[in-house]
Amino acid sequence: MAVIRTEAIALKGKDLGEADRLVTFFSRSSGKIRAVANGARRTRSNMSALVQPFTYSHLSIYQGSSLARVRSGEIIQGNLSLREDLLLMTASSYLAEMVDFLMEEDDPNEAVFALLLNSLAIFKERGVERILLRSFEIRLMSILGYRPRLENCVHCGAETKPGKGSAFFSVAQGGLKCPECVEESDREISWGTCQVLGRLLGTPWRQLFNLRVDSKMQKELESLLAEFIEYRSERRFKTLSFLQTLLEEPS
Repeated sequence: MAVIRTEAIALKGKDLGEADRLVTFFSRSSGKIRAVANGARRTRSNMSALVQPFTYSHLSIYQGSSLARVRSGEIIQGNLSLREDLLLMTASSYLAEMVDFLMEEDDPNEAVFALLLNSLAIFKERGVERILLRSFEIRLMSILGYRPRLENCVHCGAETKPGKGSAFFSVAQGGLKCPECVEESDREISWGTCQVLGRLLGTPWRQLFNLRVDSKMQKELESLLAEFIEYRSERRFKTLSFLQTLLEEPS
């Protein structure tokens, strides 16, 4: 039995009993935590604001022999704007769904916490941009050990260099292949897309928006990373299709 004091972001929640709520948080010091917030559904409860999706708080959580319980908390950023706009809410939910599914409970990861926190902050500041979504996807997968191999053939190790024609990416093996090793199942992509993938991994957040990516390359990146993530996670995230629909709608 212990009390955990940590910064945390609320990922999702569901009603429990008449007034409580079971909330999944991703915390800085303890990773993913599921905890009951007693009375959180009561209008005047101090807990009600803490359990709203994407709320960033400093929490005190009692971890007993059964379910953990939120003892108290102080909001650092309420992130209300992320819940008031449909596109912002859907994009934020997609990020939260990925973190919730891919991270195990009680498995802290400072890099994942910072990635999620920074991404939500930029959504608030700049809105939802495709390049940020792609950056989140590839950085999260890289942190978790699935960094795409872009400099050498994943099969034979030969250096892969931009040249005439297309590049070939193996979703199953997680990287580029040289012409000698290409198989029928490998994806044909442009060398420009390969270069953007590399930039997404190494470019500071504020400079991402200077990347010039045309609509054709955007679609290629989106499709490739969706297939790559689905293969590694064995899941297609529920919010992704709706998010893609919203992004296609004329503004």
